[in-house]
Amino acid sequence: MAKCKENASIYEDLEKCPGQKKLPGIRDMVYGIPKRDIVNYPSIPDAPANLKEAVSYKGDFTPAADKYFHKVGIVKDNGQLQVESQGVDGCKTFKNTLHFGIPGTEEEASGYIDRANNDEMIYIFFQRNGKARVIGSEDFTPELALKQDTGKTATDSNVTSVEAVCTDLHPAPFYVGKIHTKDGDIDGATGKMLASVSNTPSSGGGH
Repeated sequence: MAKCKENASIYEDLEKCPGQKKLPGIRDMVYGIPKRDIVNYPSIPDAPANLKEAVSYKGDFTPAADKYFHKVGIVKDNGQLQVESQGVDGCKTFKNTLHFGIPGTEEEASGYIDRANNDEMIYIFFQRNGKARVIGSEDFTPELALKQDTGKTATDSNVTSVEAVCTDLHPAPFYVGKIHTKDGDIDGATGKMLASVSNTPSSGGGH
């Protein structure tokens, strides 16, 4: 085993802190983009220095010119990430699954799943604690399971459901890069809109 140096051990203590909250679920917005609209991808280091680096993207998703991540507002308390190991010894991967519900089954929601049904999508979402994670990568594309249910009675739900299932080398990597939307860039580290930089020359007192 002394010759095995390509996969250095980076295990460290995982402390359980009394009183620390671990909130379930995801926030009420998901960001999606077709893979054909991405020109550059972030990456995870081949030799991470610690456990955090082992599952954290470095760099940004860079869309093509005039392309953006679109926003999908989801039903309250209707978003969930599930991760499980799959495969056999020596070639195990992770099965990452994102579930979310789009309100209603009207034209816009129906049109969304109509377009996405045979498309290749990547999704970014925020956990309740504000950390962004990704389903999909340059190497692996989510398979989408799409369905609608109008409900039957006044107390039933009327919802369009999206399930994005993706094989990945990592458990739904964390993302601190930019999310480029039509409204501006969102900081993946904070979930906040980044201040836009104006390219307009300032009016100085020159001659």
